[in-house]
This record gives sequence, C-alpha cells and structure tokens, in this order.
Amino acid sequence: MLSIPSGFSFYILINLINFFGIMSGRGRHRGYRQRNNHTLSKVAKETANSLPADSPVLAMFKDIAVKLTDRQDRHERLVKLSRDITIESKRIIFLLHSAITTESSEKAVKEANERLDKLIKGPIKNIGIELENSPAYLHSRAVTAGFQEYIEARTFCSIMESKVIISWPEVQKEFTYVIKNEDSERSLVTMLPQIDYMLGLADLTGELMRKAINSISSGDSHECFSACQFVRDLYTGYLGLFGMGKELARKMTTTRNNVDKVEAAVYALRVRGGEAPPLLLIQSKPEWEREHSDDEGFY
Repeated sequence: MLSIPSGFSFYILINLINFFGIMSGRGRHRGYRQRNNHTLSKVAKETANSLPADSPVLAMFKDIAVKLTDRQDRHERLVKLSRDITIESKRIIFLLHSAITTESSEKAVKEANERLDKLIKGPIKNIGIELENSPAYLHSRAVTAGFQEYIEARTFCSIMESKVIISWPEVQKEFTYVIKNEDSERSLVTMLPQIDYMLGLADLTGELMRKAINSISSGDSHECFSACQFVRDLYTGYLGLFGMGKELARKMTTTRNNVDKVEAAVYALRVRGGEAPPLLLIQSKPEWEREHSDDEGFY
C-alpha cells in the first residue's frame, strides 16, 4: 500500500485528484468539470508542477490517469463492436422474414447461419479478447445492446430451422474459442450475461408476432398457429420470474402486446378464415377488447 509522506497537505491531495481526473475524464461530465472548476484545476496544475518528479503521490496519480484512459479507450472499442453486431443481426432478422416459401426459408436459414458464424468468429470473438484481462461486467453496458440483438437473431434462426429455441448454455458454448500461438495454446470465452439472453429472448416475441401475421398472407395457417403458441409459452414463462429487474420488467408490456396481436390474428383466422381472403384478415381488427388486469397473468 502506498504511504503518503508526512506533512503532505490533504488540500494538495484533493487538488491532484481533480487535476488528474480532468486529464483522464472523457465522459459526459468532462465539459461540466471544465466549465465550473477553472480555479480548482489551475491550483491543481500548479500543485502538481511544484511536486518533485520522483514524488510517489504524483506517480500514483499518473498511473491512475493512464488506467482510466485505457478503460475509456476499451469502452469505445466495445461500443463499436456492439454496434456492428447490432446492425448485422438486424439484417439477419430481415433476411429470415423475407423468406415466404419452404424452399426460400431453407435457403434463408442457411445464409443466416453463415452470417451468424461470421459474427461469432469476428466481433463477438474480439469482445472476448478485449475483456480477457478485464472484468466483463465493468463494460456490460457497452455490449448489452449487441448481445440482445444477436440473441434475437440467433433464437429466431433456430426456431425457423428446428422449431426449438437455442438455450443459453448452447449459445455460451458457441462463444468458446481456442487461441493458438506459435508456442502456446489458450482458451478464450466471451461471456454472455444471462440477463442479456433473457432480454433478447423477450424481443423475440415481436419477431414471432410478425412472422405469424406474415404467414397469413402466404396462406400458411400452421405457421401462424405455431408462432402464436411460441409467443404464449414465452410470455407464460416470463410471468413465473421473480426479481427480474427493471429492464426485463419493462419489456413485459411489449411482450403482452405481442401476445394480444398474435392471438387476434389467430382469432380472425379461426373464426373468419372461411369468410374472407387471407389478405383481408391481416387488416381486420377484433371488435372486442381485453379487460384482464396484469395480475391475472396469462389467459
């Protein structure tokens, strides 16, 4: 533990903290500190310049400034990787939605798996490399959007391929790599937080709802009923969770709306399927409204 020299002023220590904090600060409060602490930063700079070059306190704060800068640089790189994953995952979802016939669906699923594999070997692997020697949860907010969108695309693809939702352990296994060097070999894991998997799975209900409605126009009623059952089962499972957190709880409103929409489509298909063409069923709205309270769960 670094000992502070005797007689070292506590006021000087506070000035050094502010000085090096301003030097390394690159976040949203940087401009605020610079606008409101001109005098303090000036005093801190004078204090730092007055210390001897071999001062242990000065060396300690310089080391902290370097670490903070490295952390911010790593955070920015992770945000960029997460953005790349998000963009490509959205394109994969759009590709899967564009498939109408059975033949086109098989072709779309094959291409989607290839593009998902490129994401695993590219940006997702790079995230693991960036976080190999750093706590993963320290930068979780930088990558959560990309992971959620990837899970949405990955689970949607697995449903279209095998009618099964890929589990979290299976996805985590796909994020395990073997890094081979000239004289060594090591294992690398890109950690996927379970909350990101659950958040991405909640977003999947929206894609299944769109898939169900689109299948009506193509005359595939079986696909519509299957997607409806998936959405209802997912919503039922989420209702059994306790202490899910505010982010997941916020998605439950959207998930329930998706259940309403897909059930309305199935209702129109069941009751009015013989009265109107499929294209008219998509635009029709139910004349009834649900009056169930949220505490009733599912229905």
